[in-house]
Amino acid sequence: MGIQSWLSLWFGLTLPAIVLMYMFKRKYVDTTVPSHLLWERVLRNLEANRPWQKLQNRLLLWLQLLAAALMVFALMQPFMQVSGGGSAHVVIVADTSGSMSAQMQPSAEGGAATRLEWMQQRIKEYVKDRGRRSEITLLSVGASPMTLVSHESDRAAIDKAVDGLRPYYGQASYRETLSLASALTREEHDAEVVIFTDSYWKPDTAPIAFQVPVSVEKVQGELPHNVSIDQFGISPKGNADSSYAAVAVLSTNAEASVSAEVNLYGDEQLLTSRMLELEPGKRLTESFSDLPFAEVYRLELSQDDGYAADNHSFAFGLGHGSSRVLLLTSGNLFLEKALQLSGAEVTRVSLDESKDKTAENNGSTNKEAGKSSEAADVPPVPEGEFDLLVIDGDVPEGFRQGKWAELTAKTPLWTIGGEGAKIGNQGGRAVLAKHPVTAYVNLSGVYFGTLVDQAPAWGEPVIKLGDQPIVYAGSENGRPRLSFNFLLQDSDLPLSPEFPVMVSNALEWMTSGKGSGLGRYMAGAQADIPIAADTVAAKWIPKSGLAQADGHPAAEALRNEQGISPVQLVPEYPGLYAFEQQNEAGEKLNHWLAVTADPYEADWSNDQGPAVSQAATNAGESEAGAGSGTSGSNETTNRAGSLMPWLAALALAVIAAEWGVYQRGRSI
Repeated sequence: MGIQSWLSLWFGLTLPAIVLMYMFKRKYVDTTVPSHLLWERVLRNLEANRPWQKLQNRLLLWLQLLAAALMVFALMQPFMQVSGGGSAHVVIVADTSGSMSAQMQPSAEGGAATRLEWMQQRIKEYVKDRGRRSEITLLSVGASPMTLVSHESDRAAIDKAVDGLRPYYGQASYRETLSLASALTREEHDAEVVIFTDSYWKPDTAPIAFQVPVSVEKVQGELPHNVSIDQFGISPKGNADSSYAAVAVLSTNAEASVSAEVNLYGDEQLLTSRMLELEPGKRLTESFSDLPFAEVYRLELSQDDGYAADNHSFAFGLGHGSSRVLLLTSGNLFLEKALQLSGAEVTRVSLDESKDKTAENNGSTNKEAGKSSEAADVPPVPEGEFDLLVIDGDVPEGFRQGKWAELTAKTPLWTIGGEGAKIGNQGGRAVLAKHPVTAYVNLSGVYFGTLVDQAPAWGEPVIKLGDQPIVYAGSENGRPRLSFNFLLQDSDLPLSPEFPVMVSNALEWMTSGKGSGLGRYMAGAQADIPIAADTVAAKWIPKSGLAQADGHPAAEALRNEQGISPVQLVPEYPGLYAFEQQNEAGEKLNHWLAVTADPYEADWSNDQGPAVSQAATNAGESEAGAGSGTSGSNETTNRAGSLMPWLAALALAVIAAEWGVYQRGRSI
């Protein structure tokens, strides 16, 4: 039994008031007088009796006290706790935030491995024992409130929905889910809300108001031991060819010093392993030096603890610092040095223009023999993969076929000069469009001589001299393309201090689409992904960390009306993912992305529970709803209805009995 309005206990002051009335009541004695002349003297004697009297055992007094007590008890709005006789509609809020994935101690009930699994058992027991005559609505706390079942009476469907609960490691929608539960029960008279949680909720100064009874079921157990990797980063010690350094920050919630072994991997190759001593309440900063370059670094705790979501952390090497550039040129020292200063690894292939000019002047009549001789003079394609192909000047015919043609088709291409009729410069001020290639430059005072008259269909002009386009940028077959409609030898641009900046811009823009690390994102957050124009399919593939350990499946990428959306929701499981893009030819391009859990979910110092309040009709349970609940027990508050009608009927019966006594004219 419970009380909903303890404030009504003040009406209990009517009981001593009734007693005082009987103590001050005058006592009249039947007197026989021989004559009405003596009546006046008898009245004077009666008025002189004592005001304070000893209470006597009077039936009328006890009936009045009982009636007053019943009325006061009814005003306190009592209710009964009845097993299996719950409300007609029960809204169950299941806390599926990241902290619910914490491991339970061996002493936990039912042998459940995690808080979430224990919560699933508790919900099933509640539905079976106390909600068997109720309609169930099940809500889960995720990125947004999720309604798994609504007004469901089929116990098999409810159990299936409960079994499908999974932890969400991003920023959980605590307040939004409670608001939805309140809205679903606002207009209902026979409903209640039950919140299953570990009580580690983010502080909320504005409680959610409920119009129905609300209770909290704690699913917590003993506090598990946890060691977390709070931060992890990689930085080069010097230029792109030097070693790398790493810094990690670790902490623990243990009450005493603990040892933790950490392993550092580079592209899944073990680089170093260390045993660290962690002090309670302190963060440990550990440095790693002389590390070789790797595309992906992974720091992991070698032993399992109570919370696996923060046992791995990832960092990425600087992709642009290791870009491989293949430069085809007859000799351009300024261009080659500018590419190297931008951090590129340049492989130069010389174009012998003298042979082309000699063959053109001789006017050879044997064209087939000329082609054979030219093909024989073409150097082989260098081994390895290249991120950018730069062609400085006219391209000989031999470079337009065979493996050179295949390389040109699949590699971002930057041409300088190129084919087309030579035209004069009409003059004018340089006009720059907003583009990554033109960032931080203005080309003021730069001279341009002879230009090439060509307008490629794959791009738009990003630099003009007056109305004359001189630089085009765009993409062809999903590959970035850049064209300078002038030779560097016919301009003083290489002598300008803006030339290295422009080369660096071009290198960064044209190599940004290669597989590289996109950084860290919290689970469920939005990420901007560079999508190639010819991409027809894309998906998220777990490669390492908790996502791979738990067997998280690959997920298809989001689409919009144009195809694969460049704005993607990152997966909800922490770990390392490859965003794999595939074009019609079957070629694949990967981008690495690390997904982390909300760090708040590993902080178990704030055991405050959900912030809820109730209207006046249910004010008596506001404290219980605010997080007191029950811990480690299966007892819940389940109301079968108010006792006020029964108490009112009993009070009326007592008043009727009191009236009968009064009618008889005696109170004894």
